Amino acid sequence: MTIIGIVGKPISQGESLWTKQKITDEFRKIVIENGAVAIGVLPTNVNYNEVMTQEEKEEFDKILNLCDGFILQGGWQTGKHEIYVAKYAIENNIPLLGTCCGMNNILFSQGDTVQNERNESHNVYDGNYRHDIVVDETSKLYQLLGENKRVGVNSIHNVMIKDIDVNHFEVVAHDLEGFVEAIELKDKRFCLGLKWHPEIMEEDNMKNIFKEFVKACDEYNGIKNI
Repeated sequence: MTIIGIVGKPISQGESLWTKQKITDEFRKIVIENGAVAIGVLPTNVNYNEVMTQEEKEEFDKILNLCDGFILQGGWQTGKHEIYVAKYAIENNIPLLGTCCGMNNILFSQGDTVQNERNESHNVYDGNYRHDIVVDETSKLYQLLGENKRVGVNSIHNVMIKDIDVNHFEVVAHDLEGFVEAIELKDKRFCLGLKWHPEIMEEDNMKNIFKEFVKACDEYNGIKNI
């Protein structure tokens, strides 16, 4: 059984009396549709914004060891546990997929950054909206998207990334303004960061991203206990 960990995303609730960690149900459904099971990965330290103690890291690692791959979700806040998961996955060559803020956290895990300024022109809260990106033809992403160099994606974000922000990954897609839309590590089993939200897109090429991600998780599951 292939287990994929969807990493809990801290969310603000305005005037709510509760703090919450979300799991986006679209991700859970996609994992199941591709033949795997999903679990929520929650931090083991009381305050997700504090650095974990060694004991808390060891407890967290026990949870991570259950998983054959990880999904880092989008959202407005970041917990240190999300960055920890990205670093853990890359160091151990475990399949990793991050969307929107999840891509930011993949960057943060290796000491890279994002732009401080926000660009509201990209924050289009519409599931049907698409803008074009240009994909590097030498990339794994290009193959996943059906060998299409120009692809339409949504744009529900306003934190931007430029090439100068990325030092430890290969930039494999830009929008038409030159902002970074995707990163990957070609020497890893599967490590892909996307600025858009393919989990709410119905196009077959977007579904193929998850199909290949779960396939990589299946392969990791097959060898990790050998």
